[in-house]
Amino acid sequence: MNDQPRPQYDATGQGTAGPALEQVRQAAQALAKEGRGEEALDFVLSALAAVLSKSRELELQMAKLLRERAGRTSERVDPGQLALLFQELVEQLGPEAGTPDPEAEARQDRELEEEIERERSVRRGRKQGGRKGSWRTDPSVQREVHHVEVAREERTCGRCGGEKVKVGEDVSRMLDYVPGHFVERQYRREKWACGRCKRGVTVAPAPAKVLGRSPASPSLLAQVVVSKYADHCPLHRQKGIYERQGASIPVSTMADWVGGVASLLEPLVDHMLEVMVRDAYVVRTDATSLKALDPGGLGNIRAGTVWTYVGDDRDVVFRFAPTGEGARGPWKVLAGREGYVQADAASVFDRLYNGQVARAVEGGCWAHGRRRFVALQDTDCRVAYPLKLMGRLYRTETLADLKELDSDDRAAFRRERDGPTLESLHAWLVYTAATEPPRSELAKASGYLLNQWRALTRFVDDGRLSLDNNLCERQIRDIALGRKNYLFAGSPQAARHAAILYSLLRTCALHGVAPLPYLTDVLTTLAAGWSQDRLDELLPGLWKLKHAPP
Repeated sequence: MNDQPRPQYDATGQGTAGPALEQVRQAAQALAKEGRGEEALDFVLSALAAVLSKSRELELQMAKLLRERAGRTSERVDPGQLALLFQELVEQLGPEAGTPDPEAEARQDRELEEEIERERSVRRGRKQGGRKGSWRTDPSVQREVHHVEVAREERTCGRCGGEKVKVGEDVSRMLDYVPGHFVERQYRREKWACGRCKRGVTVAPAPAKVLGRSPASPSLLAQVVVSKYADHCPLHRQKGIYERQGASIPVSTMADWVGGVASLLEPLVDHMLEVMVRDAYVVRTDATSLKALDPGGLGNIRAGTVWTYVGDDRDVVFRFAPTGEGARGPWKVLAGREGYVQADAASVFDRLYNGQVARAVEGGCWAHGRRRFVALQDTDCRVAYPLKLMGRLYRTETLADLKELDSDDRAAFRRERDGPTLESLHAWLVYTAATEPPRSELAKASGYLLNQWRALTRFVDDGRLSLDNNLCERQIRDIALGRKNYLFAGSPQAARHAAILYSLLRTCALHGVAPLPYLTDVLTTLAAGWSQDRLDELLPGLWKLKHAPP
């Protein structure tokens, strides 16, 4: 039995809202009988406005509860929720608070969306390939052709008895998977010696080994590294996988392999930092934590820091440091830099801009500034307007991407489209900062943008500068995913090795290079005695050009 009380209904069947509506009706009738018709109408409209406001409030609370119940942590603002917030903002503050015409705002956003959709339609028309959702394979996949013949007894026409002739072929495709397997290769090397003097034994050369006396081939070493640092599969899980495939490899042995590969590749990553990152037009930087076992740390664990550096959106270098001090990170790596450095507004980066360690040009991050307003969307409707304007900046950037504009045309496009949006946003921020209590969260969020305004708006005049530092944060995501699987590095040295390997794998990802064949080839090449003066040719970007299909 359900013991919850049932809703009560009045004679009109209107439920608990009936008495309230009856009160409104009686009050309006009384005013009308006294000849105060306008006041009666105002009274009814005020009651209706209160109901609509309460309805919007309940909708916002419901949206918040649903988002929390789903466990969503995304900062993406739901358009419906933003519309409700914006409507409430207009009604509460009015035009005296600098709130724009909602119809004009909606029309501007609608025109922008229509233009984006037109560009997408044009691109879809240019795009070649199968229908949406169809599977495809790249040229590296092995292809086999099987000819299926019509049975001889079916080559005779069933109507007239004449002999049929071949008129063509129907082609069907099937994708097959061949499980990975190990191959143990034995090299029986001949030994020759002089039968007269019994000296001068000659032995056929052994194949070059990547790691000294280790039996692991370049392909196996590459597989272990890619599985751990690209697929986030810890070594103990790999051990179980390999055992099912017939090879028992101790975890300690694979750990030694990983360390040996990292040491071998370290000069390549150092070279990439020197020529591809430090000399880049724009350098992005950020940091994340990585725990490492260390007897000298608290609880035998040291919470280290992995600093990330991305050069010109294509080359990534990670550096592990036992602490988060700037002297062990960006102050050392970017010392003396004069070009763009894009990061958040953390104080650790200040010395890169003020001349203490460098005179870099600061590029701001709109994602960090926007994040503060997103955090207030469930409690303060006033954030609807700045969120709408910041969203328009990103939608305009989407349109520029669809138009495939180069850096100069992109800068001109940004000045034309983003200029008015930034002016409106700046005016709202100035008004809010002047009227809001300084300790409020809205004032702090507005103050952050105003303090960073010059750095945040540099992207308008330079098409090679991005709106935010999200690309750098996406590189860090791989470390975060791996960290959830292996929890910590085995030692500070192992953490440094992990940073080296993450560097090459993330750079491969940005260049669209398959990591397994890349590492296999590079390890084979280095084992053969590749000159350190030609490391450029082994970097993912140049390697891709060299191995591109004709």
